[in-house]
Amino acid sequence: MKAIFSRRSKTDLAAQEAWYAAISPRLASAFRERVAAHTREMIHRGGGDHVGPRGFPCRRTKPFPFYVYYKVEEGSMYFLGVVHERPHPDFLKRQLQGEAGA
Repeated sequence: MKAIFSRRSKTDLAAQEAWYAAISPRLASAFRERVAAHTREMIHRGGGDHVGPRGFPCRRTKPFPFYVYYKVEEGSMYFLGVVHERPHPDFLKRQLQGEAGA
């Protein structure tokens, strides 16, 4: 399965990694590796664990409070964003639908 990372997913990951790096470089590294491991597993399995709180397929990055959102179309997995588990519902829906339509 081909993996395609949206600009938003890359920006989200970089922003959250920077936030954790301000606390501890080791924590930032752990966050990045957790997201990378889940991403590899999702590609291998052809999907994540469940449909997330806003109706998009996703995988939670426990113990970190983030979801990796994606969609699968025509043999490709599009990674839409790395989003905190508690954003405002309208914000998340607008942002991910914009990426899903792109």
